[in-house]
Amino acid sequence: MDSFYASIEISENPFLKNKPIAVGGKPTERGVLATCNYIARRYGIHSAMSSKKAMSICKNLIILPVDIEKYKTISKEIFKVFKCYSKKIEPISVDEAYIDVTHSEYCKGDPEEMAKQMRACILKDFKITASAGISCNKLISKICSNLKKPNNQYRICDDEIPEFIKNVRLNKLPGIGKVNFKKCLNLNMEYCKDMYNYSVDELINIFGVYGNTLYNFIRGVDNRNVDISRVRKSISVEDTFLNDLSNTETCISKINHLFDKLAIRCKINNVPQNLVKEIFIKIKFNNFQTITRQSKCNEFNPKNFIQLFMNNIDSVRRPIRLLGLGFTIKDKEEQIRQYDIFNR
Repeated sequence: MDSFYASIEISENPFLKNKPIAVGGKPTERGVLATCNYIARRYGIHSAMSSKKAMSICKNLIILPVDIEKYKTISKEIFKVFKCYSKKIEPISVDEAYIDVTHSEYCKGDPEEMAKQMRACILKDFKITASAGISCNKLISKICSNLKKPNNQYRICDDEIPEFIKNVRLNKLPGIGKVNFKKCLNLNMEYCKDMYNYSVDELINIFGVYGNTLYNFIRGVDNRNVDISRVRKSISVEDTFLNDLSNTETCISKINHLFDKLAIRCKINNVPQNLVKEIFIKIKFNNFQTITRQSKCNEFNPKNFIQLFMNNIDSVRRPIRLLGLGFTIKDKEEQIRQYDIFNR
């Protein structure tokens, strides 16, 4: 979907049409944007930006509160549209999915026509737009889905992939985050073709085990299947505070509160607390520097999170604006088999 949350709000309120719209927290309460429409993006506004900064960039920006239950409800209905064309669907989030239509008999097996029909149905029934990427694997289709946004689709055929992927920027590949992309730029590599002279072993030496995957990705090779039974790998909660935390006692109190929220989230998502493999904390300071720390642990207990915090922050030398807690889940055979993207 194109700017999903914002598009839903605009579809329900015609007054918002043709205005810069964002969905997120209040600027006065250290809110962060979940998404914004394409008009707002022209000003340089983007998701994860602080609401206060967004308002300073665009004085006319309208920020609406997040109504996640409404978005989930509409998402479930949209996924029903997908199911009309294929049963092999891998949800990525409430507004995105991979759909394998290899053996679908709809539209005489034409994936471009299927994508057109899906997008037309979404527009007609929900008054929001969607974009699609079409290709023989997940990597290329994902890249294609962003090429013609909003409200469009793009296809790359098999014989076009080798030439197409050469000129794709490396930061468009899954797994290349800011840190890895900066590493690439430092090595004078910006596009996939710039990496072709590196062997698998050289890429592994630079990027770790991801180097093996990267060697294939830069050539447009992706053998991942569309996974219809995704398994949850972790669960977490976090809070941004109206007032900075300036001492360990207050932090410990907030950790206990967050632990209670984490326990509730586990219950809602049917995640047994005895599957803890590793706990982690996230700390964001008032200068927006963020650190994460983790520790092997098999016991779901607030004392363990507090100890992890104290091991890394013996005293609060810089005010803390955000805290997060979470844990990773044990190996596959011990993991929960039922994964519902809408209960995240």
